[in-house]
Amino acid sequence: MTGPAIGKLDRRDLRAILILILFFGFLALLAGWAVSRHVAKADRLSRLLDSKVCPKCDLDGVDLEDADLAGGNLEDATLRQAKLEDADLQEINLVRAILSEANLTRARLSRANLNEAILNQVVLFKADLTGANLSKTYLGDTNLRQATLVNADLSEANLARANLGQANLRDADLGDVNLSRANLRQTDLRRANFGGADLVNAKLNEANLARANLPRTNLNRAVLTRTNLQDANFSSADLGHADLTGANLTNTYLGEANLSQTNLSGATLVGTNLAKANLSGANLSGAKFNGVNLRRADLTGANLSGIDLSTAKFCKTKMPDETVENRDCL
Repeated sequence: MTGPAIGKLDRRDLRAILILILFFGFLALLAGWAVSRHVAKADRLSRLLDSKVCPKCDLDGVDLEDADLAGGNLEDATLRQAKLEDADLQEINLVRAILSEANLTRARLSRANLNEAILNQVVLFKADLTGANLSKTYLGDTNLRQATLVNADLSEANLARANLGQANLRDADLGDVNLSRANLRQTDLRRANFGGADLVNAKLNEANLARANLPRTNLNRAVLTRTNLQDANFSSADLGHADLTGANLTNTYLGEANLSQTNLSGATLVGTNLAKANLSGANLSGAKFNGVNLRRADLTGANLSGIDLSTAKFCKTKMPDETVENRDCL
Protein backbone atom coordinates (compact mmCIF):
# COMPACT_ATOMS: atom_id res chain seq x y z
CA MET A 1 0.00 0.00 0.00
CA THR A 2 2.84 2.37 0.79
CA GLY A 3 4.63 1.98 -2.64
CA PRO A 4 1.75 3.13 -4.92
CA ALA A 5 1.01 6.14 -2.67
CA ILE A 6 4.64 7.27 -2.93
CA GLY A 7 4.53 6.86 -6.73
CA LYS A 8 1.44 9.04 -7.02
CA LEU A 9 3.03 11.71 -4.81
CA ASP A 10 6.18 11.69 -6.95
CA ARG A 11 4.17 12.30 -10.12
CA ARG A 12 2.37 15.23 -8.48
CA ASP A 13 5.68 16.70 -7.40
CA LEU A 14 7.07 16.40 -10.91
CA ARG A 15 4.01 18.13 -12.32
CA ALA A 16 4.29 20.95 -9.76
CA ILE A 17 8.01 21.37 -10.52
CA LEU A 18 7.26 21.54 -14.23
CA ILE A 19 4.59 24.20 -13.65
CA LEU A 20 7.02 26.25 -11.54
CA ILE A 21 9.72 25.98 -14.22
CA LEU A 22 7.28 27.19 -16.86
CA PHE A 23 6.02 30.00 -14.61
CA PHE A 24 9.46 31.34 -13.73
CA GLY A 25 10.57 30.91 -17.33
CA PHE A 26 7.63 33.05 -18.40
CA LEU A 27 8.51 35.69 -15.79
CA ALA A 28 12.11 35.74 -17.02
CA LEU A 29 10.88 36.14 -20.58
CA LEU A 30 8.66 39.06 -19.53
CA ALA A 31 11.52 40.71 -17.64
CA GLY A 32 13.82 40.31 -20.62
CA TRP A 33 11.21 41.76 -22.94
CA ALA A 34 10.69 44.75 -20.60
CA VAL A 35 14.43 45.40 -20.34
CA SER A 36 14.95 45.12 -24.12
CA ARG A 37 11.97 47.44 -24.70
CA HIS A 38 13.40 50.00 -22.26
CA VAL A 39 16.83 49.80 -23.92
CA ALA A 40 15.26 50.14 -27.38
CA LYS A 41 13.23 53.19 -26.26
CA ALA A 42 16.34 54.79 -24.73
CA ASP A 43 18.17 54.17 -28.01
CA ARG A 44 15.31 55.71 -30.02
CA LEU A 45 15.29 58.73 -27.73
CA SER A 46 19.04 59.21 -28.13
CA ARG A 47 18.77 58.96 -31.93
CA LEU A 48 15.80 61.35 -31.93
CA LEU A 49 17.71 64.03 -30.04
CA ASP A 50 20.55 63.69 -32.55
CA SER A 51 18.56 63.49 -35.79
CA LYS A 52 15.12 64.90 -34.82
CA VAL A 53 13.62 62.11 -36.93
CA CYS A 54 11.66 59.17 -35.55
CA PRO A 55 8.43 58.47 -37.47
CA LYS A 56 6.13 55.75 -36.07
CA CYS A 57 8.29 55.52 -32.95
CA ASP A 58 7.04 54.46 -29.52
CA LEU A 59 7.99 57.39 -27.30
CA ASP A 60 5.31 57.01 -24.64
CA GLY A 61 6.29 58.62 -21.34
CA VAL A 62 9.62 60.04 -22.57
CA ASP A 63 11.12 63.13 -20.96
CA LEU A 64 11.78 65.74 -23.65
CA GLU A 65 11.53 68.82 -21.49
CA ASP A 66 13.45 71.75 -23.08
CA ALA A 67 14.34 69.50 -26.05
CA ASP A 68 15.14 71.04 -29.44
CA LEU A 69 13.10 69.16 -32.05
CA ALA A 70 12.39 72.10 -34.33
CA GLY A 71 11.78 70.99 -37.91
CA GLY A 72 11.79 67.32 -36.87
CA ASN A 73 9.66 64.44 -38.11
CA LEU A 74 7.54 62.44 -35.65
CA GLU A 75 4.77 61.48 -38.03
CA ASP A 76 2.59 58.64 -36.66
CA ALA A 77 4.67 58.51 -33.46
CA THR A 78 3.15 57.82 -30.03
CA LEU A 79 4.01 60.23 -27.21
CA ARG A 80 1.38 59.38 -24.61
CA GLN A 81 2.08 61.13 -21.28
CA ALA A 82 5.33 62.52 -22.70
CA LYS A 83 6.98 65.45 -20.92
CA LEU A 84 7.48 68.24 -23.46
CA GLU A 85 7.43 71.35 -21.30
CA ASP A 86 9.27 74.30 -22.88
CA ALA A 87 10.28 72.11 -25.84
CA ASP A 88 11.10 73.73 -29.20
CA LEU A 89 8.76 72.00 -31.65
CA GLN A 90 8.54 74.72 -34.29
CA GLU A 91 7.66 73.42 -37.76
CA ILE A 92 7.72 69.82 -36.48
CA ASN A 93 5.77 67.11 -38.33
CA LEU A 94 3.36 65.43 -35.88
CA VAL A 95 0.80 64.28 -38.43
CA ARG A 96 -1.40 61.55 -36.92
CA ALA A 97 0.81 61.43 -33.81
CA ILE A 98 -0.76 60.36 -30.51
CA LEU A 99 0.04 62.70 -27.61
CA SER A 100 -2.72 61.77 -25.18
CA GLU A 101 -2.18 63.29 -21.70
CA ALA A 102 1.20 64.76 -22.73
CA ASN A 103 2.46 67.93 -21.05
CA LEU A 104 3.36 70.68 -23.54
CA THR A 105 3.25 73.63 -21.17
CA ARG A 106 4.90 76.64 -22.82
CA ALA A 107 6.02 74.48 -25.76
CA ARG A 108 6.84 76.31 -28.99
CA LEU A 109 4.80 74.79 -31.83
CA SER A 110 4.56 77.65 -34.31
CA ARG A 111 3.86 76.37 -37.86
CA ALA A 112 3.84 72.77 -36.55
CA ASN A 113 1.83 70.21 -38.50
CA LEU A 114 -0.54 68.31 -36.18
CA ASN A 115 -3.06 67.31 -38.84
CA GLU A 116 -5.26 64.44 -37.59
CA ALA A 117 -3.17 64.07 -34.42
CA ILE A 118 -4.74 62.93 -31.13
CA LEU A 119 -4.20 65.31 -28.21
CA ASN A 120 -6.92 64.41 -25.73
CA GLN A 121 -6.38 65.75 -22.20
CA VAL A 122 -3.10 67.36 -23.26
CA VAL A 123 -1.73 70.37 -21.35
CA LEU A 124 -0.87 73.20 -23.76
CA PHE A 125 -0.96 75.99 -21.18
CA LYS A 126 0.72 79.12 -22.62
CA ALA A 127 1.92 77.10 -25.63
CA ASP A 128 2.67 78.93 -28.89
CA LEU A 129 0.78 77.40 -31.83
CA THR A 130 0.95 80.41 -34.14
CA GLY A 131 0.17 79.32 -37.70
CA ALA A 132 -0.01 75.64 -36.68
CA ASN A 133 -2.00 73.09 -38.68
CA LEU A 134 -4.51 71.45 -36.31
CA SER A 135 -7.02 70.50 -38.98
CA LYS A 136 -9.08 67.42 -38.01
CA THR A 137 -7.07 67.14 -34.79
CA TYR A 138 -8.68 65.69 -31.66
CA LEU A 139 -8.25 68.09 -28.72
CA GLY A 140 -11.09 67.00 -26.47
CA ASP A 141 -10.67 68.05 -22.79
CA THR A 142 -7.36 69.74 -23.64
CA ASN A 143 -5.99 72.66 -21.60
CA LEU A 144 -5.14 75.50 -24.01
CA ARG A 145 -5.52 78.28 -21.47
CA GLN A 146 -3.57 81.41 -22.47
CA ALA A 147 -2.22 79.60 -25.53
CA THR A 148 -1.43 81.50 -28.74
CA LEU A 149 -3.18 80.17 -31.87
CA VAL A 150 -3.02 83.23 -34.12
CA ASN A 151 -3.65 82.23 -37.76
CA ALA A 152 -3.87 78.56 -36.74
CA ASP A 153 -5.91 76.12 -38.84
CA LEU A 154 -8.37 74.30 -36.56
CA SER A 155 -10.90 73.45 -39.26
CA GLU A 156 -12.91 70.30 -38.45
CA ALA A 157 -10.97 69.85 -35.20
CA ASN A 158 -12.66 68.43 -32.10
CA LEU A 159 -12.25 70.71 -29.07
CA ALA A 160 -15.22 69.48 -27.06
CA ARG A 161 -14.89 70.58 -23.41
CA ALA A 162 -11.48 72.15 -24.12
CA ASN A 163 -10.27 75.04 -21.95
CA LEU A 164 -9.33 77.99 -24.18
CA GLY A 165 -9.79 80.66 -21.54
CA GLN A 166 -7.79 83.84 -22.32
CA ALA A 167 -6.25 82.19 -25.38
CA ASN A 168 -5.45 84.16 -28.54
CA LEU A 169 -7.17 82.77 -31.65
CA ARG A 170 -7.11 85.95 -33.70
CA ASP A 171 -7.60 85.23 -37.43
CA ALA A 172 -7.79 81.47 -36.75
CA ASP A 173 -9.76 79.11 -39.01
CA LEU A 174 -12.35 77.29 -36.88
CA GLY A 175 -14.64 76.21 -39.69
CA ASP A 176 -16.82 73.19 -38.78
CA VAL A 177 -14.99 72.83 -35.47
CA ASN A 178 -16.55 71.13 -32.43
CA LEU A 179 -16.36 73.50 -29.46
CA SER A 180 -19.37 72.19 -27.59
CA ARG A 181 -19.12 72.87 -23.84
CA ALA A 182 -15.73 74.51 -24.39
CA ASN A 183 -14.44 77.35 -22.21
CA LEU A 184 -13.68 80.45 -24.31
CA ARG A 185 -13.96 83.03 -21.55
CA GLN A 186 -12.04 86.27 -22.27
CA THR A 187 -10.61 84.69 -25.42
CA ASP A 188 -9.41 86.83 -28.34
CA LEU A 189 -11.37 85.61 -31.38
CA ARG A 190 -11.16 88.72 -33.55
CA ARG A 191 -11.69 87.98 -37.24
CA ALA A 192 -11.78 84.23 -36.57
CA ASN A 193 -13.77 82.05 -38.97
CA PHE A 194 -16.37 79.78 -37.33
CA GLY A 195 -18.46 78.80 -40.36
CA GLY A 196 -20.62 75.79 -39.47
CA ALA A 197 -19.02 75.38 -36.02
CA ASP A 198 -20.68 73.62 -33.06
CA LEU A 199 -20.61 75.88 -29.98
CA VAL A 200 -23.52 74.36 -28.09
CA ASN A 201 -23.28 75.21 -24.37
CA ALA A 202 -19.93 76.95 -24.94
CA LYS A 203 -18.84 79.66 -22.49
CA LEU A 204 -17.78 82.87 -24.29
CA ASN A 205 -18.17 85.35 -21.44
CA GLU A 206 -16.30 88.60 -22.16
CA ALA A 207 -14.68 87.12 -25.27
CA ASN A 208 -13.76 89.36 -28.20
CA LEU A 209 -15.39 88.27 -31.47
CA ALA A 210 -15.17 91.61 -33.26
CA ARG A 211 -15.47 91.04 -37.04
CA ALA A 212 -15.60 87.27 -36.53
CA ASN A 213 -17.37 85.17 -39.16
CA LEU A 214 -19.97 82.78 -37.68
CA PRO A 215 -22.47 81.84 -40.41
CA ARG A 216 -24.57 78.73 -39.69
CA THR A 217 -22.91 78.23 -36.31
CA ASN A 218 -24.78 76.40 -33.55
CA LEU A 219 -24.62 78.50 -30.39
CA ASN A 220 -27.68 77.01 -28.75
CA ARG A 221 -27.58 77.70 -24.99
CA ALA A 222 -24.14 79.31 -25.30
CA VAL A 223 -23.13 82.01 -22.80
CA LEU A 224 -21.98 85.30 -24.38
CA THR A 225 -22.48 87.73 -21.52
CA ARG A 226 -20.63 91.03 -21.99
CA THR A 227 -19.06 89.60 -25.16
CA ASN A 228 -17.85 91.92 -27.93
CA LEU A 229 -19.65 90.91 -31.14
CA GLN A 230 -19.20 94.17 -33.01
CA ASP A 231 -19.24 93.82 -36.82
CA ALA A 232 -19.50 90.01 -36.49
CA ASN A 233 -21.45 87.90 -38.99
CA PHE A 234 -24.05 85.50 -37.53
CA SER A 235 -25.95 84.82 -40.75
CA SER A 236 -28.40 81.92 -40.22
CA ALA A 237 -26.75 81.09 -36.88
CA ASP A 238 -28.63 79.31 -34.09
CA LEU A 239 -28.52 81.35 -30.87
CA GLY A 240 -31.65 79.85 -29.38
CA HIS A 241 -31.75 80.00 -25.54
CA ALA A 242 -28.33 81.69 -25.55
CA ASP A 243 -27.37 84.33 -22.97
CA LEU A 244 -26.18 87.62 -24.52
CA THR A 245 -26.77 89.80 -21.48
CA GLY A 246 -24.84 93.05 -21.88
CA ALA A 247 -23.26 91.93 -25.16
CA ASN A 248 -22.05 94.46 -27.74
CA LEU A 249 -23.88 93.82 -31.04
CA THR A 250 -23.00 97.09 -32.76
CA ASN A 251 -23.26 96.65 -36.55
CA THR A 252 -23.58 92.88 -36.06
CA TYR A 253 -25.28 90.90 -38.85
CA LEU A 254 -27.91 88.46 -37.56
CA GLY A 255 -29.96 88.04 -40.70
CA GLU A 256 -32.17 84.91 -40.56
CA ALA A 257 -30.59 83.94 -37.23
CA ASN A 258 -32.49 82.02 -34.57
CA LEU A 259 -32.68 84.02 -31.33
CA SER A 260 -35.74 82.30 -29.92
CA GLN A 261 -35.88 82.50 -26.10
CA THR A 262 -32.52 84.30 -26.15
CA ASN A 263 -31.58 86.71 -23.37
CA LEU A 264 -30.48 90.05 -24.84
CA SER A 265 -31.27 92.17 -21.80
CA GLY A 266 -29.00 95.20 -21.51
CA ALA A 267 -27.31 94.42 -24.82
CA THR A 268 -26.18 97.13 -27.22
CA LEU A 269 -27.86 96.86 -30.63
CA VAL A 270 -26.73 99.85 -32.69
CA GLY A 271 -27.00 99.41 -36.45
CA THR A 272 -27.65 95.72 -35.85
CA ASN A 273 -29.21 93.78 -38.73
CA LEU A 274 -31.93 91.38 -37.53
CA ALA A 275 -33.79 91.05 -40.82
CA LYS A 276 -35.79 87.80 -40.94
CA ALA A 277 -34.45 86.82 -37.51
CA ASN A 278 -36.52 84.72 -35.11
CA LEU A 279 -36.75 86.60 -31.81
CA SER A 280 -39.86 84.87 -30.50
CA GLY A 281 -39.87 84.80 -26.72
CA ALA A 282 -36.57 86.70 -26.56
CA ASN A 283 -35.78 89.03 -23.65
CA LEU A 284 -34.68 92.45 -24.96
CA SER A 285 -35.56 94.42 -21.86
CA GLY A 286 -33.32 97.42 -21.29
CA ALA A 287 -31.38 96.84 -24.52
CA LYS A 288 -29.97 99.87 -26.32
CA PHE A 289 -31.70 100.10 -29.72
CA ASN A 290 -30.57 102.51 -32.43
CA GLY A 291 -31.09 102.01 -36.16
CA VAL A 292 -31.83 98.27 -35.79
CA ASN A 293 -33.16 96.48 -38.88
CA LEU A 294 -36.17 94.38 -37.85
CA ARG A 295 -37.66 93.89 -41.30
CA ARG A 296 -39.54 90.54 -41.51
CA ALA A 297 -38.32 89.66 -38.01
CA ASP A 298 -40.50 87.60 -35.66
CA LEU A 299 -40.89 89.23 -32.23
CA THR A 300 -43.80 87.10 -31.07
CA GLY A 301 -43.91 87.06 -27.27
CA ALA A 302 -40.64 89.02 -27.00
CA ASN A 303 -39.98 91.29 -24.00
CA LEU A 304 -39.34 94.82 -25.33
CA SER A 305 -39.78 96.70 -22.06
CA GLY A 306 -37.67 99.83 -21.67
CA ILE A 307 -36.68 99.90 -25.36
CA ASP A 308 -36.86 102.94 -27.62
CA LEU A 309 -38.02 101.60 -31.00
CA SER A 310 -38.30 105.01 -32.67
CA THR A 311 -35.25 104.44 -34.91
CA ALA A 312 -35.85 100.72 -35.60
CA LYS A 313 -36.83 99.66 -39.12
CA PHE A 314 -40.06 97.65 -39.49
CA CYS A 315 -41.55 95.94 -42.51
CA LYS A 316 -43.72 92.83 -42.28
CA THR A 317 -42.39 92.56 -38.72
CA LYS A 318 -44.39 90.35 -36.37
CA MET A 319 -44.70 92.22 -33.08
CA PRO A 320 -44.93 90.71 -29.56
CA ASP A 321 -48.75 90.83 -29.69
CA GLU A 322 -48.65 89.10 -33.11
CA THR A 323 -49.71 92.22 -34.99
CA VAL A 324 -47.69 93.08 -38.11
CA GLU A 325 -45.78 96.36 -38.30
CA ASN A 326 -45.13 97.81 -41.80
CA ARG A 327 -43.94 101.29 -40.82
CA ASP A 328 -40.85 101.30 -43.04
CA CYS A 329 -41.97 99.26 -46.03
CA LEU A 330 -41.12 100.98 -49.33
